[in-house]
Amino acid sequence: MNTQEIQAILNHLIIGITALYTVVMVVDFVVGIVHLWQKFTVNIENTTSEKLHLESIDIKKSLKLKNQNQSTNRITSKPEPQPDNFISIDVDKIDLRTARKIATAIKKASKSNPDLIIKQKVNNKCIPLAWLQAQIKHRLELAPEILTPIIRELAPTAFTSAQENIQHSNIAKTGKRQVS
Repeated sequence: MNTQEIQAILNHLIIGITALYTVVMVVDFVVGIVHLWQKFTVNIENTTSEKLHLESIDIKKSLKLKNQNQSTNRITSKPEPQPDNFISIDVDKIDLRTARKIATAIKKASKSNPDLIIKQKVNNKCIPLAWLQAQIKHRLELAPEILTPIIRELAPTAFTSAQENIQHSNIAKTGKRQVS
């Protein structure tokens, strides 16, 4: 074998290795695209099913509330007496930053109950404050024992109680705060 024949064999070998490497790269690229597409379609299906699930829950809850209101209106129209230590939470007083902190705290606290988790992004877009407030209010109805301490810690201004309302009215009347 002379030098030219060896050089021709080596050239063919290099071309074959390069072609094989190119084929492997193309196959890997196609497989990656297929996997990405499958994840994308599953994500879209999950998002759609989650929206449908939330809508069905809202519809069921509104029907249940209407039925309860109709049944209570038939029985009696007396309002329930509220205890002196009655506490209400005004979710509308929660600002965006605090709402996001509450959503994160709920996610950490409710690892055993994934239904309580509030998504902060949908389709890679931050959700608006009104939606966060509505979700917090909904989760508060579902699990007040979990959410009340979280909101008490992160958004104390959202709490109002009968005692506070009395104190605020006394301050407004006298102009001075009464120490008890």
